[in-house]
Amino acid sequence: MMNKRDIFPLLLGLLLLPTLLFGKALEEVTLQLRWLHQFQFAGYYMAQHQGYYRDAGLKVRILEASDTHPHPVDEVVSGRAQYGIGNSGLINERQNGKPVIVLAALFQSSPNVWIMRKDSGINTVANLATKRVMMTKNIENAELIALFQDEGVDLDKLNIIETSFTIRDLIDKKVDAYNGYSTNEPYLLQQEGIKYATIDPRTYGINFYSDCLFTSDEELARHPQRVKAFRDASLRGWAYALEHPEETIDVILNDYSKAKTRNHLRFEAEAIHRLMSPDFIEIGHMNPQRWEKIAKTYTKLGFSTSATIPKGFLYNSNAANEKRTSHYLLFGILALLAIVAGVALYIYKLNRTIKEQAIRDPLTGMYNRRYLNETFPRELAYAKRDLSELSIVMLDLDYFKVINDTYGHSAGDQVLKNIATCLAGSIRQNDFVVRFGGEEFIIVMPGMPAQQAYERMELCRKEIEKIVIPHNDKKITITVSAGIASCVTYRETQDELIKMADDALYESKKSGRNRITLADQKSTY
Repeated sequence: MMNKRDIFPLLLGLLLLPTLLFGKALEEVTLQLRWLHQFQFAGYYMAQHQGYYRDAGLKVRILEASDTHPHPVDEVVSGRAQYGIGNSGLINERQNGKPVIVLAALFQSSPNVWIMRKDSGINTVANLATKRVMMTKNIENAELIALFQDEGVDLDKLNIIETSFTIRDLIDKKVDAYNGYSTNEPYLLQQEGIKYATIDPRTYGINFYSDCLFTSDEELARHPQRVKAFRDASLRGWAYALEHPEETIDVILNDYSKAKTRNHLRFEAEAIHRLMSPDFIEIGHMNPQRWEKIAKTYTKLGFSTSATIPKGFLYNSNAANEKRTSHYLLFGILALLAIVAGVALYIYKLNRTIKEQAIRDPLTGMYNRRYLNETFPRELAYAKRDLSELSIVMLDLDYFKVINDTYGHSAGDQVLKNIATCLAGSIRQNDFVVRFGGEEFIIVMPGMPAQQAYERMELCRKEIEKIVIPHNDKKITITVSAGIASCVTYRETQDELIKMADDALYESKKSGRNRITLADQKSTY
């Protein structure tokens, strides 16, 4: 017969049984989105759908923007949400006293662009200065405003029309340029059969992050491990979404929103994949030097008074330490997991190194023909689909054989390395240089008109002309010749563009070398 003193332990055991069987209860947190549900936030949906949040011990509520939840920064700072999505303006919010911490930059480049009808003839920022431009003149569009400032345009004289948030105003020619997303509005124009052009700030050297995951000082101080767990699960969700776009679109249409069609979501998914570049850049990667440049841009525009990264703005997972238990069993498990993780990381880095070596020229460090054949067709397809500019440069060192014959091949190798370094320093972030063979290089410039490519390469040619390369007790100088071709009809193939650039290079050689020649092309548009 049971004694009374045995009843209490029995009841306590029954109360603790669910916890023992099912583990720790999930922690509830809220993620506040910037806009309405769409592929722009696919990674968070898939972290939820695939159970990554649950595995991290989290129960996540994902809220789209609404009249009751309009501003992610305010929601997170107030504590109504623990996490939010913002753009590069988060750095300005921190400088102005809002305690926000950026955890990851999902879009390596902003989708924010100027969109024009093709028949408007507008193709430069200078053309826009006297036109009717539709936008909101605030910090959300800092990169677009900076375009005018960098080109010396008086911002107060711009004819800015407050945005209606509908591309119909551009379609109906009520405005000449519309501030939109490269991931969204171009699809609507294509559906209307309207040819369009875009001006991307990246073409002018302005490259902002976008769709940054952030939290608050309070959340990080009180729950550092939860912050890390949420970030890791979210990035894992993004990796899955990018690898399985059709499955992700199914989840969006079934569980979140049918506002966009499947084809519209497909268009958005492809455009976002380009902005994130997951094949080459780690998802969520942030470069402090880029954040410093962004801070300087905000300062030049008068949005902030400091051109430096504010203290505590960039998340450092190594600093997020909680008190850990000293239980020996737990310590042993953690040590074992660390060993496994170390081996996995080593294998991962080894694979990355092998992959990098497969696409790099061992002498110059530039990309090789394999990379060109993998990447150029994709860039060409993007240009054709978006009717955007793309230029290709074929460049050759003048009288290179004379250098090899006179000074030896080691001197020739040193010359090639110096020229490669100069070329790499003369291009934009989204351009790439390929050692095509011997002393020939190819430069691919997405979004770059032929005339602008010519001007850039002409500056590069003059810089190379000044280079003096010491070799033993000799000083070697060299010049280069180049030919430039670009997408004009949008029917050119890779081989055709390379041949046109090569023919233009031949003209440079025939005309005396040390010069740049544009291919003779005629547009059918």
